[in-house]
Parts: sequence; structure tokens; C-alpha cells
Amino acid sequence: MSEREVFIARNQQSLAELVTFGDFADEKLTIGFVEVNFAKDRDCLIDIITTHPQCQDIQFEVVKLSDPNLRFVRDAIVEELKKIQRDEDKKLVLIIIGLEKSIGMSGDYPPVLQDLNFVRDAFTASVPHPILFILPDYAITQLAKYAPDFWAWGRKVFHFETGQLTREEAIQQTIGSDRMMGSLELSEKQERIDLLQRLLMEYYPSGQSDTGTNLKTRINILIQLGKAYYSQGKFAKAREHLEQALELANDHDDLASLKATALYELGIIQLNQERFQEAFALFQQSLELQRRLGDVQAEAATLNGLANIHIQQDKIEKAITLFQQSLKLQQRLGDVQGEAATLSNLAGTYVYKGEIEKAITLFQRALKLQQRIGNVQGEAAILNNLAYIHAHQGDIKTAIALYQQSLHLTRRIGNVQEEAITLHNLADIHTQQGDIEEAIILYQQSLDLTQRIGDVQNKAATLAMLGQLFADKKGEVETALNYLQQALDILQRLQSPEAKTVSRILDRVKRDSYPVVGKNNERE
Repeated sequence: MSEREVFIARNQQSLAELVTFGDFADEKLTIGFVEVNFAKDRDCLIDIITTHPQCQDIQFEVVKLSDPNLRFVRDAIVEELKKIQRDEDKKLVLIIIGLEKSIGMSGDYPPVLQDLNFVRDAFTASVPHPILFILPDYAITQLAKYAPDFWAWGRKVFHFETGQLTREEAIQQTIGSDRMMGSLELSEKQERIDLLQRLLMEYYPSGQSDTGTNLKTRINILIQLGKAYYSQGKFAKAREHLEQALELANDHDDLASLKATALYELGIIQLNQERFQEAFALFQQSLELQRRLGDVQAEAATLNGLANIHIQQDKIEKAITLFQQSLKLQQRLGDVQGEAATLSNLAGTYVYKGEIEKAITLFQRALKLQQRIGNVQGEAAILNNLAYIHAHQGDIKTAIALYQQSLHLTRRIGNVQEEAITLHNLADIHTQQGDIEEAIILYQQSLDLTQRIGDVQNKAATLAMLGQLFADKKGEVETALNYLQQALDILQRLQSPEAKTVSRILDRVKRDSYPVVGKNNERE
């Protein structure tokens, strides 16, 4: 059987009801919702109904509303109606696709749904035709919740099951893909997240129990979603999905490998956010499982994580030992991506020790490996590190050129966190060069990005720098104090040792700006 025939066989009842809807709907506003989770099945369904013998007297028109920033659905449909060439002998039925892009997968009261609910009554006069909204499960749930008045007008929800081949292809494009997250363009990364979310609804919807292969697939999807959100700097979302994966894997001995992976990925997030004690505990749990399972590649990656924690604790020689152990394992396995990451970490350790030439050599080796395997994210990070070295050696021209290269790559793949860090580093150079206005512009761009993704650690660092720069500008004391206070609040909440430094700077700015007049100088 062809894919089309299989899809029809799986959905005979829903298909018959949908065709009947189109056939009997009056030439006036009549709304139907069609639940299809994947674009491939959606396109197959559209082809089936538009060529169905029972629908020969219907003029189907597909209206694509896939702008993620869409706010006014009715206005968009009205504009599309103006472009349609009517066949007066046929009834017009509109098929709306792509609206899930603006509805989103989560979040309260999406703007597009607020407006859709508000202008419901205006549809009757302005769109006097039957409409089929084809949406995935999550978008229909959001629509019912946040546009209840519009939802109430829907005559029917037609549910279509996903074909097995469609599921398998989606798994191959996501979990089974050999393309690294760091090498994906922004649109590709979002497409992968979208596919993973749709798969998550398939394995399995709420109300069904997770068992066997289905449970393993579901955990895998959750882990991949966690990694995808982490690559975008969305740490809260990443943790949420990884913790769900860990909870599902906890009570199953046969899923120890997935449990180890979830623990490791959670450790990486905690390390990135400088929660070293939590990261250490997660890495140790992961390492114990990896050694028990004989997973050498994963063991090497976890040794890297532990070494990075030792660096933060000023245990440099211990960190180098762990990096070298990791490097030997990766070279033995032929794990090029892992080897490149370890070389970068080892190089950073030698920078910390002051052995700059050795560090540059290691960074250059790592850069060649990242370029060889096409890991754009890894390449951008190394360029950033090399730029930092050149800046501190006084080679400002080379440093700026390297930062610009890194910035270009991070923007290309949509890594907002790395883009924010690079902008901050460029601003540092302009600050050191005395180009304060340009520095402020770059810091503010960095600040906007950190706020957007919720990266509070880097946000605090940028706020502190802006505070210091504005403190030296005439008439900008209040702005400076505001920035510094925001930075201090964040750092105190994170229990960061940097809070003391920012507190001292804040006190100094207050003291210099509002000097206390001593009693001996007071006039009676």
C-alpha cells in the first residue's frame, strides 16, 4: 500500500466526516478544526479532500498563515480572500494552515488568540465561507483554552492519526539525525524543536501509560528537546524537559543509559550557570552509571565536566589530569567532536595558568577539528577564545576581527547566548580603547539578548559594566545606580561571590555622587 492508502485506511471515519462537512456546509461562516500533527500528513490530507469525488463542487483554497508574529488572523484572511479568483459555480471552502507558528507550543494568552477571540463576531460578515483550521494537537489545545468564544463556534474537531512512516521519518530527522545541534541554522533548529514537540505528542498523549519502546522513545525525545533548548540559551525550558526525562527513567534499570545522559545534560546546565556543587553531584551520578555500562564516550565527556568544575575551584593540576584522561579516551574511540571540545577546555586551562603559546596551539588544533566536522557552534566558541587572548596581548585589530567572525557564525545558527557573550566581549575591547559610546551600544545589545533568553548570569555582568560606564558620564548617575543595583540584586539571588565586588562599586558611585558633608564643615 502507498503512504496515501495507508493514511486513508487509518483515518477512514474522520475522512468521511470531513468530506461530509465540506459537502453539506452552507455558503456562510462554518468552522471546523482538523487535528493533524505533521505537515506531511496535512499535505496528504489536503490532496485527498481536494481531489475527492464527493468534493467536486467545492473550490478549496489553502491559506497559509505561518508568520510567527501574526496578530490579526481575520485581517490576514480578508486580504487573502481578495486574491482568490472565484469559481461562481462552486462553493468556496478555506483551508487555513500554519497558524500554529503564531499560536506557539506554550505560554499564556498568545496575542494571536486574544485577538481571534475578541473579533469572533466580525468573522460572520467579513469571512462568509466555511473554514477548516488544520492544526497540530498542541495548537488546538491552546486555541480552545485562550480563544474559548471562537472555539465554541467550531462545529466539529476531526482527529487524524499519524502514519507510522511519518513518525519514523520524524524520528530520523531528530533523534536519529547525525547533524549536530551546533551546526544547524536558526530555522533548522526551530524546525527540529517543532518536530520533537510533535513527536512528544505521539509518544504518548496524556492519559496513556508509557511502556517499553514507547517509554524509551519518549525519554529520548525529552532529552533531545532539553539539548535543543539549551543550545538556544533557554535554560529553564531545557531543565524542565531533562527533569521529565530523568523522572521517567528513574525506576527502570534497563534505561540506565538514558538516565546517565539526562544527568549529564542537567550537569552541563548547572555548570553553565555556575552552580558548581549541583553540577558536581549530577556529573558524579552520571559517571557512576557510565562506567557501570561501559559507555567510554560518555565517560570522557563527563570527565570534561568534572575538570571544568575543578578549574572553578582553583584545582588546576587536577583539572588538567582529568582533561588528559578524557582526551585519551576520545582519541582511542575516534570521537572527533569530543576531542575538539577537550582540546578547547585544556587550552583554556593553560590560559588560566599563563602559558599562552601552549593555549593558542591547542585552540588551533581544536579549531581545525571543529571545521572538519562542520560544528559551527564549536568553531564560533573557539574564535571567541582566540579573540580574548589576542585582546589581552594588545593585538586589538586581530581580536576584533576574530570576534566579528564568531558573531557572524553565532547569528547564523541562532545561538543567542553566544551572540550575547561575543557582543559583551567586543564591548569590553571598546571600553579599554576609550570608545565608550560604541561600548555602551554593544553592551545594551548584549543585555537585550540575555534578557530575552533569561541568561541571568551574563545579564548581571553586562548590567555591572553599563553601570560603571554610565557612572563616568555627566548627568547619568541615576542610570548608573539603576544598572548596578539590578546587577547586585541578581548576583545576591544567585549567591555569587561577584556580588561583593558590585556592592563595593555601587557604594563608591553613591559616595562619589552624593558626598556626605562632615560635621566640621557644617554651617550653623
